[in-house]
Amino acid sequence: MRYFATTMPHSDSTLTTILTAAEKLFVERNYADVSMRDISVAANVSTGALYHHFPSKEKLYYAMFTAYMARVKQTTLDAVPAAGSCRERLRALTRVYLAMRPTQRNVMRLVRRDLNAFNGRLRGGMVRAYQGAVPDLVEQILRDAIKHKEIKKQDARWLAWAYVAIVETTLSEYAQQKLGDADARLEAALDLFLEGARQVR
Repeated sequence: MRYFATTMPHSDSTLTTILTAAEKLFVERNYADVSMRDISVAANVSTGALYHHFPSKEKLYYAMFTAYMARVKQTTLDAVPAAGSCRERLRALTRVYLAMRPTQRNVMRLVRRDLNAFNGRLRGGMVRAYQGAVPDLVEQILRDAIKHKEIKKQDARWLAWAYVAIVETTLSEYAQQKLGDADARLEAALDLFLEGARQVR
């Protein structure tokens, strides 16, 4: 789907400005509370220029979210080695996520907060963009681990979502107080996921 035109020489920089402004506003407010005029003011572009690039707020939001998730996916792919143990590869992937600023992670969480505002292909595209950026990469690492008998055979997709959920808990204030810095929380998440909570004999 093509959602914006690129006919003017300064189009790329204008698009970047618009998407950056939209990203900030949508993180700060619910989808319904942000208007196209709000975005045009924040981006310092005319409403006409905004509509030239994006015919509707939902398509602007879609472009903003999917572009952001594509960047996250590429950053993660660049960080994760093609070879290595399951733990090493999960560590590399998770380190990227934990190193993000809270505002960056908040963009990723928009899919959960605002998804019900969308229907059809836009909704499906947003879900795929999110899954492709993190859960699908975790799933592939786990599939490789199952293939090489590093972990027992289970549903890799379910395991991937379980791991993502564990990592999310390490971002809480409580986890930071109890577990320490990002590296300590990363290792705790890996230990819990790979070793479980069983008592050491």
